[in-house]
Amino acid sequence: GVWRQTRALLFKNCLIKCRTKKSSVQEVLFPLFFLFWLILMSMMHPHRKYDAVANTNLGTLDASILVNFVIGYTPPTPMAREIMKKVAFDNFEDGI
Repeated sequence: GVWRQTRALLFKNCLIKCRTKKSSVQEVLFPLFFLFWLILMSMMHPHRKYDAVANTNLGTLDASILVNFVIGYTPPTPMAREIMKKVAFDNFEDGI
């Protein structure tokens, strides 16, 4: 059944790991090396702490005629390009 196949597969994988010790050691040591390297790099470049910024009144936003402007996506087909050119010409004087 399933347990027999799983046990055979695990045994096969153990045999492969025992026969290829060099690659098995590399599978364990390379991630540990990179982890050590990342820790070392983070210790060499400590995080900077920035001073607090005071609250500032930025004023009101500019009034816009495009208050309820919705942006959508359409596939780039010739018909969609033609429609978008018409919309751009009608809404913007210089086009897009």
